[in-house]
Amino acid sequence: MRAKSKTRSRGRPAEASEEDVRAALMAAARQLFLKHGFAKVTARQIAAAAGTTPAMIHYYFDNKDGLFRTMLQEAVEPLRHLLTDVLRPGMGVPDIGLFMAAQLRTVAANPWIATLILNEVLAEGGRFRAIFMKDIAGQMLPMLVELLDRERRAGRIRKDLNPRLAALSLLSLNMFPFLTRVVTGPLLGLKLEGAELEEFIAHTTRVFLDGISRPAPSRS
Repeated sequence: MRAKSKTRSRGRPAEASEEDVRAALMAAARQLFLKHGFAKVTARQIAAAAGTTPAMIHYYFDNKDGLFRTMLQEAVEPLRHLLTDVLRPGMGVPDIGLFMAAQLRTVAANPWIATLILNEVLAEGGRFRAIFMKDIAGQMLPMLVELLDRERRAGRIRKDLNPRLAALSLLSLNMFPFLTRVVTGPLLGLKLEGAELEEFIAHTTRVFLDGISRPAPSRS
């Protein structure tokens, strides 16, 4: 957020309400992007839903693209910190399942992320593909590969594991159910909410961790 000054500049909200206005814009954008898609939502619509003016979007985020980037970065920042922490020397044995569970809860709590990835990243000509690859995947995916490779070299997971393929498998297990939820949800009778979400998290982490676990030594 920009530095505050005692003199109120043009378009600047009252100081006491700054965080409320910013939070309202973020909440309104999340709802509108999820319902209509990024391209169909205007800055004016976001501002109206937040009970403020388009000038506030410019003040806090520069434009609608900046608002989107901030939403995405703030949603995944805890995951980035988690990966950074477990990769620090002396942090002990990292818990890959903990990262998986955190990612699953993040995507479940922010359903607009899956919609955004489908419509604005994976789709042909997706306008946020470059941003997503540079600011999100381009930073976190190498850390995930490094984590898996470190565990492989330490002998805590399978020696024959390819860390890059394992990272792809992890992301597939975590993201595919949310990317396809509009189809698989009704067909399988799953909402992935509440206790059902926790059951799904336990199931998914167990499937992945069992797959990468070091085989038990054979008994002669």
